Amino acid sequence: MEPSDDALRSWERFREAASLLYQKIDTALTTKHHLTVPDLRILHRLHTDPHGCVRMGALAETLLLAPSRATWQVRRLEERGLVQRGRRREDKRIVIVGITRKGEEHLLPALRTYSALVRRYYLDPLTREQMIALGDSTRRVSDALKLREMLPRS
Repeated sequence: MEPSDDALRSWERFREAASLLYQKIDTALTTKHHLTVPDLRILHRLHTDPHGCVRMGALAETLLLAPSRATWQVRRLEERGLVQRGRRREDKRIVIVGITRKGEEHLLPALRTYSALVRRYYLDPLTREQMIALGDSTRRVSDALKLREMLPRS
């Protein structure tokens, strides 16, 4: 079944808006804080972990990054002293990563900038009802994709 013109137009508008939004936020974060959106997401995930460290594989999975991409991002952050990698005491095969004090110091101002950018470029153009509808729609798409990943392939 071919998608309708309305469906294609809707998809293209979503794709364009998502790309522009991501580009605008990523550029602003990089310019002001020398952090990309993926950098910020990694630092935030480590910051909010109750144990203070996360397995590399779990980090990649949580952030929907390929393991090689997560390793590359973490290596870049480690070179800047924002995160630190190590091995689990009980199982030396497992690589863990945690945020450093310097990483915490970089994260908080970047999160304030990120929040302001999301508000300006994503939330402000929408009414409350539109924001809720968009959030619900994207949750439905995400849930359907996650469900398909869990189903056995035939």
